[in-house]
Amino acid sequence: MNSDGMFRRLNDHLDDAASDEAPLTMSDILDLPDDQRGLARHVMRSLTPLTPDEAAAELDISTDDVMKIVGELSIKGILTIVDGKLKVASLARTTIQSPGGLWGKLGDF
Repeated sequence: MNSDGMFRRLNDHLDDAASDEAPLTMSDILDLPDDQRGLARHVMRSLTPLTPDEAAAELDISTDDVMKIVGELSIKGILTIVDGKLKVASLARTTIQSPGGLWGKLGDF
């Protein structure tokens, strides 16, 4: 096998693994349903990270509703819970790949 084939196959494999989804924008957040948009806005504007209980109290909704909304927003890549606090997920996700991950992609080369 020549090196051209090896790098072509590696490039094809990496292209297949890349996401075709467009990154999330602020206009996408404006298009969310009212309850999701309200919680996302509240978390974004908060000066300190909030717990789900604090967000529920400030928005005058139940903690169960906050958790349901957070679940919906986390699937969309908007909010996440880190150490019990609501945080805005990165709008532009980056992937750091260690050299070990690269060698694993080489497979049968």
